[in-house]
Amino acid sequence: MKKILAFAMAAVLMLGLAACGGSGASAPASSAAGSASASSGASGQDSAGGTSVVEEIQEKGVLTMMTATGFPPFEYLGEDGKPAGVDIDLAQLVADELGVELEVLDMDFNLLIESLKSGKGQLIAAGMTATPERAEQIDFSITYTLNGLILLVPKGSDIKTADDLAGKNIAVQESTTAHIYAQEELGIEPLAFKNANECATAVMGGKADAAILDKVPAQTLAMANPDALETVEQLLTEEEMAMGVAKGNEDLLEVVNSVLQKAMDDGTVESLTDKHLKICAEG
Repeated sequence: MKKILAFAMAAVLMLGLAACGGSGASAPASSAAGSASASSGASGQDSAGGTSVVEEIQEKGVLTMMTATGFPPFEYLGEDGKPAGVDIDLAQLVADELGVELEVLDMDFNLLIESLKSGKGQLIAAGMTATPERAEQIDFSITYTLNGLILLVPKGSDIKTADDLAGKNIAVQESTTAHIYAQEELGIEPLAFKNANECATAVMGGKADAAILDKVPAQTLAMANPDALETVEQLLTEEEMAMGVAKGNEDLLEVVNSVLQKAMDDGTVESLTDKHLKICAEG
């Protein structure tokens, strides 16, 4: 799913993505990073066997969501340096439904599932594709966005299809479906970066000939840097994005699904995507 090289090229991207705050941060977005303790971790019941995760969240007054910024417009750093984006706003709706505050923890994408399983938070909202392999470790919500992988290339590039990637240096976000696609479908070992912004910087700086990224983030980065980047719109894959909760947390999953279904039915997901796409492209 995500992103960015030398000082000169980083400066170019920062101009284009000022509102998106550049690359993702590994530090927690909230000073209360430890408030979601392991007591509300992988099971739906506490040690006494009677308190559900939803009840625990409501007793604490905080829903802790985990994300990985650097994946605009779904998650990025806003002008205030705090995580912003479609997923943060949707998670806020879940918190509102529960009647609690939202805490956002920002970390590397490859840490999200283990952090959820260990109880650092109760919800993953990070533009994550619901794959069978991930579903063995966590429970996914309903799909709220259909997604797919496309190519992000230098402006005027001769690369038009996946067949043109042979012998090229390809950038991907580590531990994402793009990383897996490059290895298993294309048979290449890509250059792995922490987020989509870093992938874009690698392409603009000549370190990579192309990047394989999720469609909307790739389009966002191209729109923010129209003189340097463009996308190849043909989908390489079709994917379903969902939020994640720990195995067995059925009560929380029910709330998340209800909120997401309503947000899709009333156009909220679409309007939030348009809103944050505009912020990232014009910021």
